[in-house]
Amino acid sequence: MPRSLKSSTPRRFSIVFYLKCAVCILIMYYLNLLFGLKYYFWPEKSFDEEYSLNMIRIDATKIEEHPERLLGSPKNLLSNHFLIENEYLCGRSLDPEILLQPHVLILVKSSCEKFQERQAIRLTWGEKQQLGKKSCKLAFVLGENRHNISIENEMTKYGDIIQIDKLDSYYYTSSKMIMMLRWITDYCTSKSERTSYQDLRNYVLFVDDDYYIDIDSLLLYLRRLDEDPDITTYERRTFITGELIEGSRPRRFLNDRYYVSLIDYPYDMYPAYISTGCFLMTRYNARLFYIASKYIRLFHFDHIYMGILAYSMSIKLIENNELFSTSLSSTMYFHNQTKFLSRWKNIFNNRIDFHVDKKPICIRGYHAQKLIQIWNDIHQTNLTF
Repeated sequence: MPRSLKSSTPRRFSIVFYLKCAVCILIMYYLNLLFGLKYYFWPEKSFDEEYSLNMIRIDATKIEEHPERLLGSPKNLLSNHFLIENEYLCGRSLDPEILLQPHVLILVKSSCEKFQERQAIRLTWGEKQQLGKKSCKLAFVLGENRHNISIENEMTKYGDIIQIDKLDSYYYTSSKMIMMLRWITDYCTSKSERTSYQDLRNYVLFVDDDYYIDIDSLLLYLRRLDEDPDITTYERRTFITGELIEGSRPRRFLNDRYYVSLIDYPYDMYPAYISTGCFLMTRYNARLFYIASKYIRLFHFDHIYMGILAYSMSIKLIENNELFSTSLSSTMYFHNQTKFLSRWKNIFNNRIDFHVDKKPICIRGYHAQKLIQIWNDIHQTNLTF
């Protein structure tokens, strides 16, 4: 065989081999982009074994007075500000340091284009006069929007809008949550040590704009809570409750709405967290969470971020999955519309001995017209937009 032919065969083989390797690498790269296969090649760190070694620990009993002495300069100060502050929504007093009202502040997370959802709430469970009689106040918290929708007229007419300079996007929910905590701290908690104890029995309910809220059930639950002699001062300070989620894992697929990279969160599990669709906390605790947020790196999703803050402060999350049924939509919670209406009519008419812990405070899945419809069916009214 000629020498040239012998030498060209290995060379041709090596070129084909390298081409095949290059193709395999490209295939693995694109599979990784589509399905997050790097999870299998670069394993996650163990939450149980390693997270606590790297976390920032915050003493919830000490951070309120002088956090910078304990933790140094804040590392996570948001540059956002309020476009509409609505700073007097919680009421004014002769003493500017004292805010006595409301007993319950309800912050509804909405967006500029969801006017019908807000209007349905204003007409039903969030009707302003009825809430006022029960020492409750409600505000809708909005971000900016891409369509330049103005809400100035809506604010002028209803006076229940808080707006921040951040686009409403699922990836910015933590920023919106921090801004709500900041607003509570600045405008709806006592500024005096003499009256800060009042915030131990003043509450804030965070809720999305597609929920039905049973205000009477909420107030009955709070009355029992306020009158419970066994609850300590520390437990009131750190009180937070809702639907507790445990054992949740990060999602590593790039096409997943909840995708989280290993760089953003390298651990195999999230700390326990409360679903932020509808949850309750004391306003005192809202202030603690806001202070802690200045020192804990921001995470995309507000429910996970609130869990991280609670874990850092060793705050116990109180499970109340039956009262705060955020994972179950209205269609899942009740077998069908007939049984749903019958059950709610019986509840409202007190025809059932329905234990308070079994009666839900919030149920998800009521957008605009659907909320109006169910309200009319239950209360025998004829509300329309």
